[in-house]
Amino acid sequence: MYSVKIRSIKLKIRGRVQGVGFRPFVYRIATQLDLKGYVLNSSKGVEILLQGDKESISKFISQLKHNAPPLSVIDRIEEEEIEDIEYKDFSIKKSKKEEGFVFISPDIAVCEDCLREMRDPKDRRYRYPFINCTNCGPRYTIIEDIPYDRPKTTMKKFKMCEECEREYNDPLSRRFHAQPISCHDCGPSIWIEGIKTEDIFKSIGELLKNGKILAIKGLGGFHIACDATNKEAISNLRERKMRPHKPFALMMKDIDMVKKYCFVSEDEEKLLTSPQCPIVLLKIRDIKDIQENIAPGYKYLGVMLPYTPYHYLMFDYIDFPIVMTSANISDEPIIKDNEEAKKGLKNIVDFFVLHDRDIRHRVDDSVVFIQDGMMQFIRRSRGYAPDPIKLPISVRPSLALGPELKNTFALAKENIAFLSPHIGDLKNIETLSVFEETINEYIKLFKIEPLIIVQDMHPAYITSQIADKLKNYVEVKEIQHHKAHIFSLMLDNGYKDDLIGFAFDGTGYGEDGNIWGGEVFVGNIDGLERVMHFDYFPIAGGDSAIQHPGRIAISYLHRFFPEYTKKIEHRFKPFEVELIKKMVDSGKVFHTSSLGRIFDLVSGILGIIDKITYEAQSAIYLEMIAMEDDNNDVYPFSIEGEKIKIDTIVEAIFHDIDKGKDRAYIARKFHNTIVKIIISASLKLREEVGINTVGFSGGVFQNRLLLHLLLDALKDMPFDVLLHKHVPSNDGGISLGQLVMAKSDL
Repeated sequence: MYSVKIRSIKLKIRGRVQGVGFRPFVYRIATQLDLKGYVLNSSKGVEILLQGDKESISKFISQLKHNAPPLSVIDRIEEEEIEDIEYKDFSIKKSKKEEGFVFISPDIAVCEDCLREMRDPKDRRYRYPFINCTNCGPRYTIIEDIPYDRPKTTMKKFKMCEECEREYNDPLSRRFHAQPISCHDCGPSIWIEGIKTEDIFKSIGELLKNGKILAIKGLGGFHIACDATNKEAISNLRERKMRPHKPFALMMKDIDMVKKYCFVSEDEEKLLTSPQCPIVLLKIRDIKDIQENIAPGYKYLGVMLPYTPYHYLMFDYIDFPIVMTSANISDEPIIKDNEEAKKGLKNIVDFFVLHDRDIRHRVDDSVVFIQDGMMQFIRRSRGYAPDPIKLPISVRPSLALGPELKNTFALAKENIAFLSPHIGDLKNIETLSVFEETINEYIKLFKIEPLIIVQDMHPAYITSQIADKLKNYVEVKEIQHHKAHIFSLMLDNGYKDDLIGFAFDGTGYGEDGNIWGGEVFVGNIDGLERVMHFDYFPIAGGDSAIQHPGRIAISYLHRFFPEYTKKIEHRFKPFEVELIKKMVDSGKVFHTSSLGRIFDLVSGILGIIDKITYEAQSAIYLEMIAMEDDNNDVYPFSIEGEKIKIDTIVEAIFHDIDKGKDRAYIARKFHNTIVKIIISASLKLREEVGINTVGFSGGVFQNRLLLHLLLDALKDMPFDVLLHKHVPSNDGGISLGQLVMAKSDL
């Protein structure tokens, strides 16, 4: 049918190739090279049929691999030589459904091209608050089903005007098949509830300047905003939100404003200005006019730059940082709907800034930091989820339910895993509802029907109760919490071989029924053996004790050093001290190896905080105080078989107190000691088992001082080091590790 030189091939592109300008890119390259055929979206990715000479097709594939749109991610290209009818031109065909899953782009910050148009008085989208194109704007938060086409998004209710429709159908336009495309004439509207104004953004600026607290509907949910330099506004917000100490995130106008308040490295600046635009934890340079109760006790500020067009328009009228914290009630999920916000936030905010582009999937802001040149997640959400994570193993269709706190779940098949955005604390009934809702949405979007459910082995976790209800329908497996941490680290790094893994955090149900959290494992992707742990110690008072570091200290001291109890018990009510002692004596305690609780123990001894109001607060304060000293001293410790003993550390801390050493000196020395313990354990195990790779997972390794000291100590040692890359080291990464239980060869 063709001359010898003409080929006809079909390409199937897997990866993040929908909603990122991929089809118009293919169209332009194909027409430039005079290739015939078509391109279309399918439920599996993008399908391309090419007809032309061998050299042109080769050039096309090269362009595909090396010059694809900036937001696209090609996972693989499948190529097949076929025989087909002869095409007269190259076209973009309608989407088609196939079996399989497709990658969905996360939401992306507004791009420079759109900002330039928004600032141009001659452009028809001048000052348009929802301007977007194929390179930016909402994606995951508006999608309802795949293939990703406008009728399957929350934009379907907005009928395009003639001009927008022309752009939408023009393959050479930057807005070709940009599903959220709109303009002043046909798109969503934004308003301040109860206020009529000719310039909404000027009015928002005036309200913020006057100390008002606003609920502002964002990309993936509502924010609560106020002037970060207004003491009364911050105090009112803390009181109304019942959030006395936990730091608030800030939004600043531009990078120049950020640098006035914070130190910003080159890597941190790249993150702040990236398309993902996360909250970045930055060391404070000069607090200036920002209120100290924004982040009490912290040496860092969580800062992000504007990422929606209307954020930029707001900052046209304000020249100060603003609080932009997730709008929720206590530990409930972020609020996403207008009526839900007006009902749930009415006692917190003074005014509501609403828009009518519906949010299908709620997504919090992502939170990251850079330590020793490496990015670490605290929360993986907007801008990153639901980007897939490629696995070094193949898994059966599976759903890993994750932990109970800082919950994310993972849906996986073959060598691809889709982690959910941050969901939160499943003890809260509203969060549990969002958890179940999001699981159903993921199954629908990614077309993966799980055959295996993986749960944490803690029998009291809500996820365990959910799994129990499903065991008659699918296979249910369980995995120990800290083993899941180490497996998460391995999968995050594409690593399968032998390693020495340290899993240090606050709480995890152990295989012996005790509470683990200071564990060392040896093994590989096929299995882990617990070879070392911090020695168990008792804590009286159950979960409530975790909120009172002093009670942890009294429990420990009464059991091991009763003579030292008197040195701190004067800070507590006598009946409280006696009750703790009686519980310890009667054995009404739980035993733990948790390093997170050891941090609480030291904090309790030093009297750093009596009652915490958010997770890990006492450990964080201990870290901040330790940063005020730079001694290199180390407390005595011992490793006896499998047990890491800390009794000599505690005793030596009291000796330092008696010598008049201040808290900063003791806190820093304690951090030095934990690093020394890790190094000693690594060297000991390396000698015993001959493994040269060490890895670190668990919330303790989000302690930036500890991480810096540890990496500095390891840099000249004979170890390869694994840290998390794509998921948090805290429990937000657990679900990834749980997927090991669904390995195809198990």
